[in-house]
Amino acid sequence: MCFSEAIKKEDVNSLLQVRYNTEMGAFMKKIKRTIACVMTVVLFLVNSSAVFAAQDEATGNNVRIISIEEAEQAATTHIKNVMSTNEESLWNTGVKIGVRKAIFDDKNRLECYYFGIKDKDNNDCGYVITGANTSMYPIIEFAEEGESFLNVSIEHVVEKVNDMEQADLSSKNCKLYYMGDMNYAVECKVDNNDSKIYDITTSDIVEMEEVCREEEETQEQDYSDMWEMYLDMSTRGSNPPDNKEEFITNPNNYESGYQNSKYYMVDGGFIYYNVMDDFSNGNVCSPTAATNLCKYWYLRDPSKYGDLFLNCSWNDVFWEMHNNMETDEEGTDYHKIADAYRLYFYDRGLSCSAYLYYGTNNGIHVAEELDNNRPCHLSLHGHKRYGNHGVLALGYSQFTYSNGYCSTYIRIADGDTNYPSRYVWGHCAGTWDYTVVIPD
Repeated sequence: MCFSEAIKKEDVNSLLQVRYNTEMGAFMKKIKRTIACVMTVVLFLVNSSAVFAAQDEATGNNVRIISIEEAEQAATTHIKNVMSTNEESLWNTGVKIGVRKAIFDDKNRLECYYFGIKDKDNNDCGYVITGANTSMYPIIEFAEEGESFLNVSIEHVVEKVNDMEQADLSSKNCKLYYMGDMNYAVECKVDNNDSKIYDITTSDIVEMEEVCREEEETQEQDYSDMWEMYLDMSTRGSNPPDNKEEFITNPNNYESGYQNSKYYMVDGGFIYYNVMDDFSNGNVCSPTAATNLCKYWYLRDPSKYGDLFLNCSWNDVFWEMHNNMETDEEGTDYHKIADAYRLYFYDRGLSCSAYLYYGTNNGIHVAEELDNNRPCHLSLHGHKRYGNHGVLALGYSQFTYSNGYCSTYIRIADGDTNYPSRYVWGHCAGTWDYTVVIPD
């Protein structure tokens, strides 16, 4: 997607600071839960052609405990589904699972898993709660923004108990319980002999005598097939590497059974690019990528962009970009990249439009920008192989499956090799941002 203007970081962050309104908590919580359940069903209707077994045919005789690793995979699949079906979701700016917690019932039986979602700036960005065995539906509930109602409610309980008991407790003194049917309680230990228990299902925060688990009609259901779909869906036919050892050089090696595929490279993108060692040592990836972008445009149309070749020296171009980006031994602040391009073009008697965009929808937005037949500056954050790294995006390979899943690989000049033979995968660990540069 090509936007008409840059998304401002402060605007995104202000949205991410949305919190539950405790005065409207009882009403909004029930609405959010209804939406969560409905959306979970809708997402699978949109993204999967699997046939669901009728509930009255389920036996529940072979209940299997779900590990926290499997639950996290199901939560990740759900997050990707939301991102692919809701373009307005804040999760599309790039998120990660920052908190992992197992939740038990009053008899210390594992009931569900809580995954707190963080954006790339480590702000709270919603949550996903999954079941913990195959008799429970995989996704119990979720929210796409703000701090979890559980965290907010626990803090209110702590404040309430401290006021009543003249105590100095913290959330560390509290134990969370799941009571079934999306109901929760928290026990706050006042001392060795006394504790307070509150129902935190709504913002009323009602004191209880004991934790009572609700017996659910669906307790004997068998959702094994649903769990299998959640655990399979994001990787069915798609198995790209996401590790520190392996570079991706041929995306076709990792994809199979896809419905459609597309391959693209910007005009003239296959050229000899400079590497970081040509110029300097250390964290100089972003000015190197910027130098390569200028080199691309210079070679694509020397008559129009010849002045980008400063003093007929790419080394001089690099150091000018290095200064414009205020690169130091820690690297480059990617928020300064767009301004650096505009300044460099202006100083050369040229002009360009340059905008920073946050998040790439798993690489899809970068592919859409490349479809305009121009490279862009891609910033990787927390990538397993590259870490925090700036590269030049030049092309892509994209595979679309019948269930709607889209696997996108971006072809790059990575600053380590002269030929753009490597890719990064859009669903990899970490987050991406990209700077669009449009020469006038």
